[in-house]
Amino acid sequence: MRLTEVQKYRAYGLGEVQQRKLSELGDVLVGADFNVTRITDPLDIEHFHFLDSLSLLSLPCFRSARRIVDVGSGAGMPALVLAIALDAEVVALESQRKKCDFIERAASSLSLQNLVVHCSRAEDYGRGSGRESFDIAVSRAVAALPTVAEYSLPLLRVGGCMAAMKGAISDEELIRGEKALGILGGDQLEATKLEPFEDAENRWAYTAVKRRVTPGKYPRHAGVPTKKPLGAIDQAARKK
Repeated sequence: MRLTEVQKYRAYGLGEVQQRKLSELGDVLVGADFNVTRITDPLDIEHFHFLDSLSLLSLPCFRSARRIVDVGSGAGMPALVLAIALDAEVVALESQRKKCDFIERAASSLSLQNLVVHCSRAEDYGRGSGRESFDIAVSRAVAALPTVAEYSLPLLRVGGCMAAMKGAISDEELIRGEKALGILGGDQLEATKLEPFEDAENRWAYTAVKRRVTPGKYPRHAGVPTKKPLGAIDQAARKK
């Protein structure tokens, strides 16, 4: 796939070898043998996959990160792009085997030795080998903030950063997200508008630093963070 946003890639510090890998990744996405992503137009792939993922590099917490987990990686975005752009170890955490296999094939095709695929639910990984071992837990349009917080915070070391990529959210979701973060050991939520490409709209990163060890009972078992979000507990009690 021919890249058209070369100047922007250079601005993010990507050299010719890294740009060539992005081009090859574009070919892999277009040629996938199943519907791994609804975005197949080359320019849209550059905008909504490559540049959208690279916009995370504008966040200060990415400057010194050595170990990053992409929670709910899907087609491998942003994990694959971050592994191309950074020297850090990147773990693509995804629960669907078909998507895990795709990410593994893409990483092998691109010789990305710094990318590891872990095929598991975030709740299980956060209760097991992934617990409190990452500098950054990133997610892209995975779930509401309280749920994303419960997926992410247990994976972070103290001092690590959650970075949730989402559109604009309601005040209610913001309040619930901040409550969940407090329970899980995080500090105040910050919203940063991302501008990955011209005319990009409604793209935000919601970040929070982990200040305390996450209580051992979190994350709760698979499915519970979605069905019973932490930030919604008090509201449910008030309705009784």
